[in-house]
Amino acid sequence: MRIKRWIRDGGSCESNGFNSDGITTDDQLLSVAGRLLDKACSHEIVGEVLFEGEDGKMYVGTVEFIISEANPDYVKDVLEQIEEEE
Repeated sequence: MRIKRWIRDGGSCESNGFNSDGITTDDQLLSVAGRLLDKACSHEIVGEVLFEGEDGKMYVGTVEFIISEANPDYVKDVLEQIEEEE
């Protein structure tokens, strides 16, 4: 998917090193986010998590970046915050 416009790009966390310049697709965003997670040692947040469920299947716990459709109330709140900041 192509990114039409950025509303916020996470830049409020100055130490994360993220910059949305040049990121125009969700694949690019996921790639950058993945590198940042690796750089931040995100695997150490919860450590190695592997367990067997009562259904007999094996499960692993991970920390990840997910792109999902935004809740309209969240979008409204963010846009209001941006308006107040200006």
